[in-house]
Amino acid sequence: MTINLSIIGLNKIGVSIGLALKDHSEKILRLGHDRENSKQKKALELGAFDQTPGNIFATVENADIIILSVPVDEIRETIETIAPKLKPGVVIMDTSPIKKSVLDMVNELLPEDSYFISFHPTLNPKYFSEQSMDLANAHDDLFKNSYIIITNSEKTDGDAIKLASDLSRFIGSSPYFADPYEIDGLIAGTEILPELIVAAYIHSLASQPGWKESQKIAGNSYYGLSEPINNLMERELFGESAKLNKENTIRAINNLMYSLQDIRELIENDDWDELQKYISNAKNTQSDWKNNRIRADWDNLNDYSEVPSSGDFLLKMIGFGKKRKKPGN
Repeated sequence: MTINLSIIGLNKIGVSIGLALKDHSEKILRLGHDRENSKQKKALELGAFDQTPGNIFATVENADIIILSVPVDEIRETIETIAPKLKPGVVIMDTSPIKKSVLDMVNELLPEDSYFISFHPTLNPKYFSEQSMDLANAHDDLFKNSYIIITNSEKTDGDAIKLASDLSRFIGSSPYFADPYEIDGLIAGTEILPELIVAAYIHSLASQPGWKESQKIAGNSYYGLSEPINNLMERELFGESAKLNKENTIRAINNLMYSLQDIRELIENDDWDELQKYISNAKNTQSDWKNNRIRADWDNLNDYSEVPSSGDFLLKMIGFGKKRKKPGN
């Protein structure tokens, strides 16, 4: 029995998932789709997919698993588009870093006989230097030594949760089961705030009279901090991530402002010893994080005893969904 797994959005994440499943092609038929035809052709050449239908409906209508890897501002539109074509029992997984708002979205838009899992991957530390999310930076081991953050709707079937757990292991990662509210709070600081910091930094320089001359001498430091503006979570509606996670984003901004005020006071008061300690502490904190992240040897991050593996999810997942109600019933 072959499982149909469709991935919508052929960026670094989507294509890497396809590549990671390449060795299981005898059990999994990998379909990929993107609004840009050139990406479909390139992903097929890389061997990430068995088929790349140009039509999104052909990609999802027979799918047992659908993974969304689209920009945050396209999630609603994508779900609205595919919802009428989903077959009963399909499991939809979204890889975006937005949790609660997307859960609310799918509860509104998806048919009752489908199942939704938030399936947000963290990345292999060996690729941290690759900032671009383009499929050219896709790797079959992109998710090794990392976690897949799994949250779900309250109506999601337990077998679908086990399926997500198994799939995370299939692509070389480990499942990290979490509360969507908690993860939204964490991601506001680690994913959304960096985007806003970049935008604020660029504006703070470009809005000054000296920018005409400053840009002539700006180099590696400016590039390193400003370049992530080209790798945002949205395609067109920039700021949508902050909108969907508003309260946590405001809290993260406030914390940053407090820290900037601390630094400002140290400089204003000529407290250079404390400034040195402040920066040194930040440097050590970042170094500790990087070393721990590379080792991936965290203290009992999760207790998986309540969500055991389903064994071979490829054999067990088919047929556990509810039957789709007939019109008028």
